[in-house]
Amino acid sequence: MAYLPFIQVTHELSITIFIRMHEFILPSAELEHFVKRIYEIDIPRPSTFEENRVIPMGTGTITFVLKGDPLIKGKNGIREFPKYALGGQYFPTFSFQSDTPLLYYGVALKPTASYKLFGTYLADIQNDFVPFDTVVGQDADRLYEHLSKTDSTEQRLQLLDTFMLDQLPDEVTYNHLDVVIDYIYEKKGILKVQDLCDYEGISRRYLEKKFKQHIGFTPGQFIRQVRFNFACAAIAEGTESVEDIFLKFNYYDRSHFMKKFKKFHGGELEVLTGEEDNLFKTVFSRIMRTDQENEYHP
Repeated sequence: MAYLPFIQVTHELSITIFIRMHEFILPSAELEHFVKRIYEIDIPRPSTFEENRVIPMGTGTITFVLKGDPLIKGKNGIREFPKYALGGQYFPTFSFQSDTPLLYYGVALKPTASYKLFGTYLADIQNDFVPFDTVVGQDADRLYEHLSKTDSTEQRLQLLDTFMLDQLPDEVTYNHLDVVIDYIYEKKGILKVQDLCDYEGISRRYLEKKFKQHIGFTPGQFIRQVRFNFACAAIAEGTESVEDIFLKFNYYDRSHFMKKFKKFHGGELEVLTGEEDNLFKTVFSRIMRTDQENEYHP
């Protein structure tokens, strides 16, 4: 299990609180084509929409809320979030808040996994979520009960891993779309749509049809989103100059990148480059990173 260092938060009353914000595990090998990672978010104080902005990650998400009363703010307005849900891709961005401490667990699904495991296209729940019991029936309540009765973070993460293993179909298919998506991840989004067609020997029309059906994005939109995510992760890591990162990920200059950043996040770049840690910097800017690139963080 991977851990982030404790994060220091200083309030107006000069009270300093150290919080554990994020822990995660990589899924079992059998889940390789379905799950990116399984994680915990622990915010032991009230938090705001402004603090908890999340960019599109190109994944579906299964979420179990064990503590807190979260509200989700996105394209469809502000909504209460249920105790468990299968969520789609939010675009261009979303945020959440809770008036009480928040503890939840998530399973980040690869783009085709929601259909292969649950018969739900990611495109059909874009900017939306459905209660998880409508997807898996009473298994949702049973899992929620097990998670609630378990005090260990490690055991909770393993419970989710085991649950996902139980959802695997008898026959696992790895199709053109899966190959292409993994290739986009491998190249960190630094490629063109035609490169995908040439790599897999398929037509652009076929590829666009499958992307729209499964993900709700065009291949070009998904490439740009992955590229943006990897660029944000590199900026947050801080081992290269920001200008070098812009060039590496084919942004012409700072203004070119900031147009995308404003669209997908809405804040300033200091949320990634500043000394203060936050959920976007420490967690959500790095969800897409491959296993080999996660020595620093997911």
